[in-house]
Amino acid sequence: MKKQSIGTGRSHAKAILIGDHAVVYDQPAVAIPLLNLEVQATFQSLTQNQTVILAGQAKELSELGDDLEGLRQLIVSLQKDFGCEQDGFLLEIELVIPQERGFGASAALATAIVRAFFEWRGEALSKEKLTHYTSLAENISHGSPSGLDAATVSSEEPVWFMHKQTTNFETRLEATLVLADTGVRGQTVRAVNIVKSQLKENPESAWGAIKHLGELAYGVKEALGENDPVLLGQLFTAAHHDLQALQVSHPKLDQLVNAAIEAGALGAKLTGSGIGGAMFAIAEDDEQATDIAQALEKAGAKETWIQPL
Repeated sequence: MKKQSIGTGRSHAKAILIGDHAVVYDQPAVAIPLLNLEVQATFQSLTQNQTVILAGQAKELSELGDDLEGLRQLIVSLQKDFGCEQDGFLLEIELVIPQERGFGASAALATAIVRAFFEWRGEALSKEKLTHYTSLAENISHGSPSGLDAATVSSEEPVWFMHKQTTNFETRLEATLVLADTGVRGQTVRAVNIVKSQLKENPESAWGAIKHLGELAYGVKEALGENDPVLLGQLFTAAHHDLQALQVSHPKLDQLVNAAIEAGALGAKLTGSGIGGAMFAIAEDDEQATDIAQALEKAGAKETWIQPL
């Protein structure tokens, strides 16, 4: 294939329904794509300079760092593998996914960039290569990610994740999901270290919570397939209690979970690494979802989203 003057790539957010943290310890997890929260990356050839525009700010590739180090090293790796380290480019990124909220923004961003880069260079992109490059960026951003984020942000169907293997499955659930941003930045690395500490200092209770989350995952998958939103809500709330026991929740998360349940939600839990970030609640229908979203905003949610399951 011939190099193109412009290459575009897209991806979307995700939400972990069950398996947060437990998935790192070989327990199953279920995640869903959030197709309405999207990121688009576009590479365009330039005669000189290597410029990245994100959130309306333009920076040279060599100036990226801190929170964008994973992105910088991903691009450098792609350039090296394609032998185009000196080629000029303009990379424009349109991101509507809230960052550091447990929605997989970094994995989605990496996926969109890889897709755009391969199209720009006129090369076919295999699933294996996409996974390789996305994982490279995620390892820098999050240490040792499970791979669940990377799998879900490139899928349009729910994902069952176990033993580092992913399979897609269909859901028959007739219910609605309400997601809410606490407004507090999630702290993935800190949350991961907290779980490690709990497993070392309180192994019996911590391992009990991890294993229980794994058991709940099987129930969640079954409830999704059998259209049992009441059971699903109960499983989600139970999972939140396990994550509280692992000390990765946050007062803002607990506040929103409680507010959702008081507003009639069938269940609610944090999603992602915790210590801030986001949560979700399950509603019987769109009307109830609207009521829950309003209750969450009243309880301090920075932003809410409603999505059918």
